[in-house]
Amino acid sequence: MNYLGNGFFRNGLGFNNGEFNYLRTDIYEQDNVYYLKIEVPGVEKENIRVDYENGYLTVSIKQEDIFEETSEYIRKERVMSEKERTFYVGDIHEESIKASCQNGILTITLDKNDEKKETKKQIVIE
Repeated sequence: MNYLGNGFFRNGLGFNNGEFNYLRTDIYEQDNVYYLKIEVPGVEKENIRVDYENGYLTVSIKQEDIFEETSEYIRKERVMSEKERTFYVGDIHEESIKASCQNGILTITLDKNDEKKETKKQIVIE
């Protein structure tokens, strides 16, 4: 069953706070593999967490900008933020999940699987 291409993502759903610019993501399918490309500009890979549990892939980031306390700021818009987005990807081969981060883009690949089982796994970002 093609979960990413049918209904759920086509309708723009799949994020949990209703903001469209919230971890903007491109999703496509090629040769029985799903690809997610997620914008994470300025975020170090150590501050990104990717988890898979029972058909759901969750991407979380935590970013904190450090300011010099001795400076007089006219305006401060960069502050600590935490963002999370969950995608229903269906049943995939959990051992094949890969994630890498380059140039502000987190790329996650997921091989499709027709078997159904309950699993939970944290994915290491290379």
